Amino acid sequence: PTAYNEVELAPIASTDGEDAKTNDELEGRQTANAPTNYDQDEERKTIKKESRIGFSLEEDEKLELAADGTKMYVIFSTDCSRYQQWQSYLFFFSASRVRQPGVITRIASGCTDEEKKSTEQWHNDHIAVISNRYKVFFTPKFSQIDEDTEAGDYHFFNKPFGTKYYIENSSDFGWEESSGMLTKAQNNEVILLLDPDMLLLQPLTTDFSDSSVKFWKPFHKDTLERKKKVAPGVMFGQTYGLGVKWMDFKSLAGPNSPAHEVDKRDAQLFYQPGPPYIGVVSDMFKVVNRWAELVREVHKEKPQLLSEMYAYQLAAADQKLPHELVTSMMISAVDAYGEAWDYIDALPNEEVCRMGASPNPSKYALPTLLHYCQHYGVANVLFAKRSIPHNIFTCQSPLLEEPSTDAMSSHNAYNIVSHGKRQERQNLDGKHHKRHVFSSCAITSAVNEAALFFKHHHCDKTANTEKTLSLT
Repeated sequence: PTAYNEVELAPIASTDGEDAKTNDELEGRQTANAPTNYDQDEERKTIKKESRIGFSLEEDEKLELAADGTKMYVIFSTDCSRYQQWQSYLFFFSASRVRQPGVITRIASGCTDEEKKSTEQWHNDHIAVISNRYKVFFTPKFSQIDEDTEAGDYHFFNKPFGTKYYIENSSDFGWEESSGMLTKAQNNEVILLLDPDMLLLQPLTTDFSDSSVKFWKPFHKDTLERKKKVAPGVMFGQTYGLGVKWMDFKSLAGPNSPAHEVDKRDAQLFYQPGPPYIGVVSDMFKVVNRWAELVREVHKEKPQLLSEMYAYQLAAADQKLPHELVTSMMISAVDAYGEAWDYIDALPNEEVCRMGASPNPSKYALPTLLHYCQHYGVANVLFAKRSIPHNIFTCQSPLLEEPSTDAMSSHNAYNIVSHGKRQERQNLDGKHHKRHVFSSCAITSAVNEAALFFKHHHCDKTANTEKTLSLT
């Protein structure tokens, strides 16, 4: 069940597009709680304060910094499609739900002029009113495979190039083109790079000293002492099942690259991270710069989905910036190794769905986030991100069907698997049943909670709150 099972819907004060831009020059601009014109008058600020629907100004100020004084810049890369718009809304909502500290920015790349206007308007009306710290930042299109002919698209080029553009053009870091230096970056400022299809279950952190945190240990007799906190020269990432494949591309970094000095043991231990990528701003900029230089060459040699990830790993090795690899930040595919599934496996059966729908890390060890890049389902309830209607966060859209309260019972130990247009029932063993229940309860409940939050603040009493949307 969601936290908004019963709500009284009512309209809120509208901004009526008062801050929509009248020109097309949006690239390199950030929107916070609306304006891209930073010298707006006090009257307009007052209007915005009165229409806030999330954090109070006092709460927002407290969350500017983490408890230890770290300034966190949480970023994720998207385009301007409606497909990534609903994911962005869910990302910001989940961040607000867990009270994530820091500035959270959607980097939107390759938008047309009309898409920029509508995306900024949507952000101002529905996201920035939740928090002053929630922003959108526009960049040019970087996804062309052939830069000269603009032929083909590899959308994931937007991640390294969009991140580089953001760091160089954001007013937060003071990039100086002549020297290539970040004149404002401090050692207590950290960038955390995530994907848009990541649902926060608890706040992201830069301190991994808690006893519940688990690190990657690929070698049984390994006595390696992992560093526990992000610092200059100490970066962190989540383990992915990519092994040392990035080493196949070492020649692309040049004959004198430090990447050639990394052996397979250290490659396993330090250089196979995936998002969240975490590092102080100056370190992240070094890796991102090299990432942008290498990614097209890696993709050209082996054009595949994960090319940009191999390029990141190669860039980290080239810059001699090893990553402490954490296994407990993320869950994704229910069969994946090196992830936090052992936390889910340890939950009592009666708590599995409840902990997914209403995460309580003070009661049980839980992953930081669900990377919902896979299909999840229990009984006849199915979640697949590409099957979500793009208008899910509107007044008229119904809510998703959610798993039943007895989702962990043995008669629900199956899900529906799609093979093109054909679907079939697949029985689940105990372990996979539990993992599917947790993931299904977590993502369907979060989507519905976000949808009800939207309806509560932006719709009248005719809004659709029926849980009737089936993806099977």
